[in-house]
Amino acid sequence: MFDLSLLKHLQNTYPPATFEGILRVENELDVIIPDIYKNFLFTTNGAEANLFTLYDIDGLIEMNITYEVQEYAPGYISIGNDGGGYHLLMKAEKSAKEFILVSDGYGVPSEDDCKDVFDDWLFSQDGNPWRNERRK
Repeated sequence: MFDLSLLKHLQNTYPPATFEGILRVENELDVIIPDIYKNFLFTTNGAEANLFTLYDIDGLIEMNITYEVQEYAPGYISIGNDGGGYHLLMKAEKSAKEFILVSDGYGVPSEDDCKDVFDDWLFSQDGNPWRNERRK
């Protein structure tokens, strides 16, 4: 579980997701939600900030279907977006910890994409999903 009081850049948080809701996402999308994101959902069912949206249970289903993530980025799940046309994709693996930013118009992950470790970024002070782009 995450301590929401330590997440300085979140503007909106919500009641926790249920185990049944998480199973519904995995069954409908036929993917595994990484444990780190499940733990986030068990703390707050989605969140919003000025630079990103992290999807709740319904958003995971809607956005992954709408943007055909499993077709264009098999093995990944979109967990949110930056509000400017980029999705935060994580490998649909139990132990995945990194996300990458991928254009919703292109949608295919590459090694050149900006990436970060989910909880390192979440607990950072700036909250900018592009923060590692400055380091390249």
